[in-house]
Amino acid sequence: MKKKIEQPKVFISYAWGTDDYNQKVILFATDLKHDGVDVVLDRWHLKEGNDTYAFMEKSVVDESITNVLILLDPVYAKKANDRTGGVGTETQIISSEVYNKVEQSKFLPVIFERDESGNVCKPRYMLGLLHFDLTQEEHYQSEYQRLVRTLYGIDTIKEPELGTPPSWLEEEPRITYKSIVSEEYFKGNADSTVKKKKYFEKLNELSNQIVGYDFIEEKNAVLAYAELLPFRDEMLLLLKCSEYVFDGCKLLIESLENMILKIRNDYSNMGSLKKTLVHELFIYYIAFYFKQKNWESLRYILNKTYFTGRSNFNDDDDSFNSFYDHNNFLDRAMCARDNKEYFCGTAALWMENINAYICSKQDFIFGDLLCYNCSYLISNYNGGWQWFPITYVYSSRDYQSIMRDYSNKLKSREHLQNAIYIMGFDSIEAFKKTYSEVEKDYREGKYREYRYREAYENAQTFWDYIKGEELGTRN
Repeated sequence: MKKKIEQPKVFISYAWGTDDYNQKVILFATDLKHDGVDVVLDRWHLKEGNDTYAFMEKSVVDESITNVLILLDPVYAKKANDRTGGVGTETQIISSEVYNKVEQSKFLPVIFERDESGNVCKPRYMLGLLHFDLTQEEHYQSEYQRLVRTLYGIDTIKEPELGTPPSWLEEEPRITYKSIVSEEYFKGNADSTVKKKKYFEKLNELSNQIVGYDFIEEKNAVLAYAELLPFRDEMLLLLKCSEYVFDGCKLLIESLENMILKIRNDYSNMGSLKKTLVHELFIYYIAFYFKQKNWESLRYILNKTYFTGRSNFNDDDDSFNSFYDHNNFLDRAMCARDNKEYFCGTAALWMENINAYICSKQDFIFGDLLCYNCSYLISNYNGGWQWFPITYVYSSRDYQSIMRDYSNKLKSREHLQNAIYIMGFDSIEAFKKTYSEVEKDYREGKYREYRYREAYENAQTFWDYIKGEELGTRN
């Protein structure tokens, strides 16, 4: 078992490259700092006139440095093998440490960029070392979390304790709950009617468990919400399986609709947490289906009328904003737990517990921002207020780039066709008319800026990046 490290401190070794690459290194180091890891980086700590060799040697061999992160790309590998530049200097120091010491876990190779053919490039002296791979978007979040856990001395895969013989040894074999809802089952060749029936049953069983759940014991909101996370993850497993079930998306969203109907007027602490859970699940649904390019499911979810009971803010017949929740109770508990003034404690908690099996943090935040932007344009969206994307400031990269990249793609007719489809429009002309009307009102200040009062940045919209006349102007 590893020794837990209360205050990890790392030195980052990397090869200077393009401005974009260097900025990518700085953003990565910033992410680590935000997650409590002290970082020694030349861009921050090496000043003019300093001895570069002394700085590198001290950083590598300094006992206060708990790990050296070696960011590998083709340039680094070549310079290390050729012993050229700053990388060559660091290589002479690091390689002697690696070769001459039994304890080599201090040095952690991190694949930061691959070559043009998609190959991993390592210096010769590192070929036998296990590495972390941050080059694949779909696995980035899980790999990053695995790295951070390692820096804190936490086993990423813990050896379980030896248990006792199970009671079912003498029983007839039976299908377990997890095996029934597993992705492999729903991917299989079972009859579609049987699949749909089992899927409906599991959704109904799980949603009833969530609605009927109560505190194991009285505790603060953060710990109480943690008790709901296993239910969330089971529901997200069913989300992933929905694509293999006929009408899977419709059954899934109907289950969420029924849940909010049953807990709408539960004003207890647990009731408020369940509403927040529904809010979180809905964003996961949007993020997942967008990532899968499942435009049909997105169109259905975003344009459907929901009957979730009347409240102070919602009519009985409502749009997707019926899944929105604002939980001051949880916000305050998160700020108290960490002794921080979060813009939104709930969003910070969601980011902390992201389910990387379903989507990355960036995917999740984009899903939230997509709901916000769609609330301006979808005709069936109900209410005098837009969906507020509570996660918009919690991106680990420049959050504006998420909407900027997507908005710029709307110049392409192909991307625009997908966008107008998920927002319920039947033609580009109808969409551009509505888009331009909103754009005019937006620029004239008829829509108030959506932002946290303490934040400089506002939640980004399509109109921040692309004008109506630019839509669909490219192939």
